[in-house]
Amino acid sequence: MRVRSQLVRRITATAAGLGLAAGAVVGIVGATTASADVRPTAATTSTAAVKKTVTIEATDWIIPVGAKVRYFGKTTGIAKNTTVQVQRLDGKKWVNFPATTKVTSKGTYSVYVKTSRLGKNFFRVAVAGVVTKQQALTITKN
Repeated sequence: MRVRSQLVRRITATAAGLGLAAGAVVGIVGATTASADVRPTAATTSTAAVKKTVTIEATDWIIPVGAKVRYFGKTTGIAKNTTVQVQRLDGKKWVNFPATTKVTSKGTYSVYVKTSRLGKNFFRVAVAGVVTKQQALTITKN
């Protein structure tokens, strides 16, 4: 819209310049040059891609064996219904844990994890090529 109004102003200025110059070469060249100098503005350039991000939070950090913990968070730049995969650190490798969910229309997710592996476990979520920081979860005996 802004570029169009600039173009209209420049065309009007060109016409006025032509009329005032009464055909003088200098007036024609100056007015023509002004109308050709249309540069894109912030309104006309394409917007930059939104950076993909994901956060993670937990309802608890220490739970008894057999209990569930809920991981939840927010995403940006990630489409609705994209799969969120929970991962657990196994030795030095992150492996997919059997818990997934989908990104909601509000860009959030929520998923429950239940494990019987006693001691300190590390979990994270991966979605659309982005991973969260790790979360420690300690599983204790009843």
